Amino acid sequence: RLWHLSETGSQITQLATLAGHTGSVLTLQADDTTLVTGSSDATVCVWDLATCTVRRRLQHADAVLSLRFSDKWLVTASKDRMLHVWRRDCDYAHAFALPGHAVAINAISLHGDMLVSASGDRTIKLWDLGSRTCVHTLDEHTRGVATLDFDGVHIVSGSSDRSIRIWNALTGVCERTIANAHADLVRTVAFSRAMDVVVSGSYDETIKVWSFSTGALIHKFRNVHTSRVFKLMFDRTRIVSCSHDRSVSIIDFAADLPRARHTTAMADSAVSRRHTVVPRSIDENGGALQSFLNEKPSPSGYTNMP
Repeated sequence: RLWHLSETGSQITQLATLAGHTGSVLTLQADDTTLVTGSSDATVCVWDLATCTVRRRLQHADAVLSLRFSDKWLVTASKDRMLHVWRRDCDYAHAFALPGHAVAINAISLHGDMLVSASGDRTIKLWDLGSRTCVHTLDEHTRGVATLDFDGVHIVSGSSDRSIRIWNALTGVCERTIANAHADLVRTVAFSRAMDVVVSGSYDETIKVWSFSTGALIHKFRNVHTSRVFKLMFDRTRIVSCSHDRSVSIIDFAADLPRARHTTAMADSAVSRRHTVVPRSIDENGGALQSFLNEKPSPSGYTNMP
Protein backbone atom coordinates (compact mmCIF):
# COMPACT_ATOMS: atom_id res chain seq x y z
CA ARG A 1 0.00 0.00 0.00
CA LEU A 2 1.10 3.55 -0.74
CA TRP A 3 0.44 6.30 1.80
CA HIS A 4 0.85 10.05 1.90
CA LEU A 5 1.82 11.77 5.15
CA SER A 6 1.14 15.48 5.30
CA GLU A 7 4.01 17.85 6.12
CA THR A 8 2.56 18.49 9.57
CA GLY A 9 2.03 14.78 10.18
CA SER A 10 -1.62 15.43 10.99
CA GLN A 11 -3.11 13.53 8.04
CA ILE A 12 -2.33 10.11 6.55
CA THR A 13 -4.00 9.17 3.28
CA GLN A 14 -3.91 5.86 1.45
CA LEU A 15 -3.03 6.44 -2.21
CA ALA A 16 -3.07 2.96 -3.76
CA THR A 17 -2.96 -0.79 -3.18
CA LEU A 18 -0.65 -2.77 -5.47
CA ALA A 19 -1.12 -6.50 -6.06
CA GLY A 20 1.58 -8.45 -7.88
CA HIS A 21 3.06 -11.07 -5.55
CA THR A 22 1.64 -14.44 -4.56
CA GLY A 23 3.37 -14.40 -1.16
CA SER A 24 4.09 -11.92 1.62
CA VAL A 25 5.94 -8.74 0.69
CA LEU A 26 9.03 -8.88 2.89
CA THR A 27 11.07 -5.90 1.72
CA LEU A 28 10.75 -2.79 -0.42
CA GLN A 29 12.28 0.52 -1.44
CA ALA A 30 10.87 3.44 -3.43
CA ASP A 31 11.92 6.70 -5.03
CA ASP A 32 9.77 9.29 -6.82
CA THR A 33 9.04 7.07 -9.83
CA THR A 34 9.84 3.46 -8.93
CA LEU A 35 8.91 0.94 -6.25
CA VAL A 36 10.85 -2.33 -5.89
CA THR A 37 9.37 -5.12 -3.77
CA GLY A 38 10.69 -8.52 -2.68
CA SER A 39 8.51 -11.40 -1.57
CA SER A 40 8.36 -14.83 0.03
CA ASP A 41 7.29 -16.02 -3.45
CA ALA A 42 11.02 -15.66 -4.42
CA THR A 43 10.38 -12.81 -6.86
CA VAL A 44 11.28 -9.14 -7.07
CA CYS A 45 8.82 -6.76 -8.73
CA VAL A 46 9.84 -3.42 -10.20
CA TRP A 47 6.81 -1.11 -10.22
CA ASP A 48 6.10 2.06 -12.19
CA LEU A 49 4.48 4.34 -9.60
CA ALA A 50 2.86 6.51 -12.26
CA THR A 51 0.81 3.60 -13.59
CA CYS A 52 0.97 1.24 -10.56
CA THR A 53 2.02 -1.59 -12.87
CA VAL A 54 4.89 -4.10 -12.78
CA ARG A 55 7.67 -3.20 -15.26
CA ARG A 56 10.05 -6.07 -14.48
CA ARG A 57 9.92 -9.28 -12.48
CA LEU A 58 13.21 -10.77 -11.21
CA GLN A 59 13.79 -14.21 -9.69
CA HIS A 60 15.54 -15.80 -6.71
CA ALA A 61 15.51 -19.46 -5.65
CA ASP A 62 13.85 -18.70 -2.30
CA ALA A 63 12.22 -15.88 -0.34
CA VAL A 64 13.65 -12.39 -0.93
CA LEU A 65 14.40 -10.93 2.50
CA SER A 66 16.06 -7.60 1.72
CA LEU A 67 16.80 -5.27 -1.19
CA ARG A 68 18.40 -1.88 -1.79
CA PHE A 69 18.90 0.19 -4.91
CA SER A 70 20.85 3.22 -6.08
CA ASP A 71 20.89 4.99 -9.45
CA LYS A 72 23.28 2.30 -10.74
CA TRP A 73 22.58 -0.90 -8.79
CA LEU A 74 19.73 -3.00 -7.46
CA VAL A 75 20.92 -5.61 -4.94
CA THR A 76 18.62 -8.35 -3.67
CA ALA A 77 19.25 -10.76 -0.78
CA SER A 78 17.51 -14.03 -0.14
CA LYS A 79 16.91 -17.00 2.05
CA ASP A 80 18.72 -18.88 -0.75
CA ARG A 81 21.99 -17.43 0.70
CA MET A 82 22.71 -15.44 -2.46
CA LEU A 83 23.17 -11.76 -3.21
CA HIS A 84 22.14 -10.88 -6.74
CA VAL A 85 23.27 -7.62 -8.32
CA TRP A 86 21.24 -6.04 -11.13
CA ARG A 87 21.99 -2.98 -13.31
CA ARG A 88 19.29 -0.34 -12.97
CA ASP A 89 20.95 1.67 -15.74
CA CYS A 90 20.59 -1.34 -18.08
CA ASP A 91 16.90 -2.07 -17.50
CA TYR A 92 17.66 -4.33 -14.51
CA ALA A 93 19.89 -6.73 -16.42
CA HIS A 94 21.52 -9.29 -14.11
CA ALA A 95 25.16 -8.29 -13.50
CA PHE A 96 26.54 -10.92 -11.11
CA ALA A 97 25.93 -12.91 -7.92
CA LEU A 98 27.86 -12.82 -4.64
CA PRO A 99 27.97 -16.13 -2.74
CA GLY A 100 29.58 -16.28 0.69
CA HIS A 101 27.00 -16.50 3.47
CA ALA A 102 26.21 -19.89 4.99
CA VAL A 103 22.51 -19.29 5.67
CA ALA A 104 19.77 -16.73 4.91
CA ILE A 105 20.82 -13.13 4.26
CA ASN A 106 18.52 -11.07 6.46
CA ALA A 107 19.50 -7.46 5.69
CA ILE A 108 21.60 -5.39 3.30
CA SER A 109 22.58 -1.74 2.94
CA LEU A 110 24.08 -0.02 -0.10
CA HIS A 111 26.28 3.08 -0.32
CA GLY A 112 27.82 3.82 -3.71
CA ASP A 113 29.68 0.68 -4.77
CA MET A 114 29.93 -0.57 -1.19
CA LEU A 115 27.41 -3.16 0.01
CA VAL A 116 26.96 -4.56 3.51
CA SER A 117 25.09 -7.82 4.17
CA ALA A 118 23.97 -9.44 7.43
CA SER A 119 23.12 -13.10 7.87
CA GLY A 120 21.81 -15.68 10.25
CA ASP A 121 25.30 -17.21 10.06
CA ARG A 122 26.32 -14.54 12.65
CA THR A 123 28.46 -12.57 10.18
CA ILE A 124 28.36 -9.22 8.43
CA LYS A 125 30.16 -8.87 5.11
CA LEU A 126 31.35 -5.69 3.40
CA TRP A 127 31.51 -6.00 -0.39
CA ASP A 128 33.05 -3.87 -3.14
CA LEU A 129 30.67 -4.17 -6.10
CA GLY A 130 33.24 -2.63 -8.43
CA SER A 131 35.74 -5.44 -7.85
CA ARG A 132 33.10 -8.04 -6.87
CA THR A 133 35.09 -8.91 -3.74
CA CYS A 134 34.44 -9.24 -0.01
CA VAL A 135 36.49 -6.57 1.80
CA HIS A 136 35.73 -7.49 5.43
CA THR A 137 33.90 -10.23 7.32
CA LEU A 138 32.72 -9.04 10.74
CA ASP A 139 32.05 -11.92 13.12
CA GLU A 140 31.74 -10.66 16.70
CA HIS A 141 27.99 -11.24 17.10
CA THR A 142 27.29 -14.47 18.97
CA ARG A 143 23.94 -15.16 17.28
CA GLY A 144 22.35 -14.38 13.92
CA VAL A 145 22.42 -10.79 12.67
CA ALA A 146 18.93 -9.51 11.90
CA THR A 147 19.43 -5.88 10.88
CA LEU A 148 21.97 -3.23 9.94
CA ASP A 149 22.38 0.35 8.77
CA PHE A 150 25.36 1.77 6.83
CA ASP A 151 26.37 5.31 5.91
CA GLY A 152 29.56 4.59 3.98
CA VAL A 153 31.83 4.94 7.02
CA HIS A 154 30.09 3.16 9.91
CA ILE A 155 27.87 0.11 10.20
CA VAL A 156 25.36 -0.37 13.02
CA SER A 157 24.03 -3.90 13.49
CA GLY A 158 21.43 -5.61 15.66
CA SER A 159 21.29 -9.28 16.50
CA SER A 160 19.46 -12.14 18.12
CA ASP A 161 22.19 -11.92 20.79
CA ARG A 162 20.30 -8.77 21.93
CA SER A 163 23.26 -6.47 21.30
CA ILE A 164 23.86 -3.50 19.06
CA ARG A 165 27.35 -3.12 17.58
CA ILE A 166 28.92 -0.09 15.89
CA TRP A 167 31.64 -0.90 13.35
CA ASN A 168 34.17 1.11 11.38
CA ALA A 169 33.57 -0.04 7.82
CA LEU A 170 36.99 1.17 6.67
CA THR A 171 38.95 -0.93 9.17
CA GLY A 172 36.46 -3.67 10.00
CA VAL A 173 36.90 -2.94 13.72
CA CYS A 174 33.98 -3.01 16.18
CA GLU A 175 34.25 0.38 17.90
CA ARG A 176 31.40 0.00 20.36
CA THR A 177 29.09 -2.70 21.72
CA ILE A 178 25.80 -2.03 23.46
CA ALA A 179 25.31 -5.33 25.27
CA ASN A 180 21.78 -6.34 26.33
CA ALA A 181 20.39 -3.38 24.39
CA HIS A 182 16.97 -5.05 24.43
CA ALA A 183 15.32 -7.94 26.22
CA ASP A 184 14.82 -9.83 22.94
CA LEU A 185 16.09 -9.88 19.35
CA VAL A 186 17.13 -6.45 18.03
CA ARG A 187 15.05 -6.45 14.87
CA THR A 188 15.67 -2.98 13.39
CA VAL A 189 18.26 -0.21 13.70
CA ALA A 190 18.87 3.15 12.07
CA PHE A 191 21.42 5.82 12.90
CA SER A 192 22.61 9.35 12.19
CA ARG A 193 26.11 10.50 13.06
CA ALA A 194 25.02 14.11 12.49
CA MET A 195 22.30 13.75 15.14
CA ASP A 196 24.54 11.47 17.27
CA VAL A 197 21.75 8.91 17.65
CA VAL A 198 21.03 5.24 17.03
CA VAL A 199 17.36 4.20 17.10
CA SER A 200 16.50 0.54 17.67
CA GLY A 201 13.37 -1.58 17.75
CA SER A 202 12.99 -5.06 19.17
CA TYR A 203 10.81 -8.09 19.60
CA ASP A 204 10.54 -6.87 23.22
CA GLU A 205 8.00 -4.31 21.86
CA THR A 206 10.14 -1.25 22.69
CA ILE A 207 11.86 1.48 20.69
CA LYS A 208 15.03 2.99 22.14
CA VAL A 209 17.27 5.94 21.28
CA TRP A 210 21.00 5.69 22.01
CA SER A 211 23.98 8.00 21.73
CA PHE A 212 26.02 7.01 18.68
CA SER A 213 29.23 8.39 20.19
CA THR A 214 28.97 6.87 23.69
CA GLY A 215 26.40 4.05 23.46
CA ALA A 216 24.44 5.54 26.36
CA LEU A 217 20.66 5.13 26.44
CA ILE A 218 19.04 8.49 25.75
CA HIS A 219 15.38 7.55 25.63
CA LYS A 220 12.98 4.62 25.72
CA PHE A 221 9.53 4.87 24.14
CA ARG A 222 6.79 2.76 25.68
CA ASN A 223 3.23 2.03 24.52
CA VAL A 224 4.12 2.57 20.88
CA HIS A 225 3.38 -1.04 19.92
CA THR A 226 1.75 -4.01 21.61
CA SER A 227 3.79 -6.64 19.81
CA ARG A 228 7.15 -7.17 18.07
CA VAL A 229 8.66 -4.14 16.33
CA PHE A 230 9.72 -5.12 12.82
CA LYS A 231 11.01 -1.96 11.14
CA LEU A 232 11.67 1.72 11.86
CA MET A 233 13.01 4.81 10.13
CA PHE A 234 13.50 8.35 11.43
CA ASP A 235 14.43 11.93 10.65
CA ARG A 236 14.83 14.97 12.94
CA THR A 237 11.14 15.15 13.75
CA ARG A 238 9.59 11.69 13.47
CA ILE A 239 10.17 8.00 14.04
CA VAL A 240 8.04 5.74 11.84
CA SER A 241 7.71 2.11 12.90
CA CYS A 242 5.68 -0.98 12.08
CA SER A 243 4.87 -4.02 14.16
CA HIS A 244 3.30 -7.44 14.39
CA ASP A 245 0.38 -5.63 16.05
CA ARG A 246 -0.63 -4.61 12.48
CA SER A 247 0.03 -0.90 13.04
CA VAL A 248 2.30 1.73 11.55
CA SER A 249 3.08 4.40 14.16
CA ILE A 250 4.56 7.87 13.75
CA ILE A 251 6.21 9.24 16.89
CA ASP A 252 6.81 12.94 17.43
CA PHE A 253 10.56 12.57 17.78
CA ALA A 254 11.30 16.28 18.26
CA ALA A 255 8.83 16.65 21.12
CA ASP A 256 10.16 13.85 23.31
CA LEU A 257 13.88 13.59 22.57
CA PRO A 258 15.05 17.01 23.90
CA ARG A 259 13.31 16.38 27.22
CA ALA A 260 14.87 12.93 27.39
CA ARG A 261 18.35 14.35 26.83
CA HIS A 262 17.98 16.59 29.86
CA THR A 263 16.65 13.92 32.21
CA THR A 264 18.03 10.56 33.21
CA ALA A 265 19.76 8.34 30.66
CA MET A 266 17.23 5.66 31.61
CA ALA A 267 14.20 7.78 30.81
CA ASP A 268 11.06 5.78 30.06
CA SER A 269 8.50 7.98 28.36
CA ALA A 270 5.09 7.64 26.83
CA VAL A 271 4.60 8.88 23.28
CA SER A 272 3.37 12.47 23.32
CA ARG A 273 2.01 12.53 19.76
CA ARG A 274 1.32 9.41 17.76
CA HIS A 275 -0.59 8.52 14.62
CA THR A 276 -1.42 4.93 13.78
CA VAL A 277 -2.32 3.25 10.51
CA VAL A 278 -3.63 -0.32 10.61
CA PRO A 279 -2.98 -2.24 7.37
CA ARG A 280 -4.50 -5.65 6.81
CA SER A 281 -1.25 -7.37 7.76
CA ILE A 282 2.40 -6.61 8.39
CA ASP A 283 5.04 -9.25 7.77
CA GLU A 284 8.07 -10.00 9.89
CA ASN A 285 10.45 -8.14 7.59
CA GLY A 286 8.46 -4.90 7.97
CA GLY A 287 7.49 -5.18 4.33
CA ALA A 288 4.53 -2.86 4.80
CA LEU A 289 6.81 0.05 5.72
CA GLN A 290 8.60 2.31 3.30
CA SER A 291 9.63 5.59 4.81
CA PHE A 292 6.95 8.24 5.26
CA LEU A 293 10.00 10.52 5.58
CA ASN A 294 10.74 10.47 1.83
CA GLU A 295 12.16 7.54 1.48
CA LYS A 296 1.86 -12.76 12.34
CA PRO A 297 5.60 -13.58 11.87
CA SER A 298 6.39 -15.39 8.64
CA PRO A 299 8.32 -18.69 8.57
CA SER A 300 10.00 -17.43 5.41
CA GLY A 301 11.75 -14.66 7.26
CA TYR A 302 14.15 -15.60 10.05
CA THR A 303 14.60 -19.35 10.24
CA ASN A 304 18.37 -19.23 10.53
CA MET A 305 19.06 -17.14 13.63
CA PRO A 306 21.21 -19.41 15.84
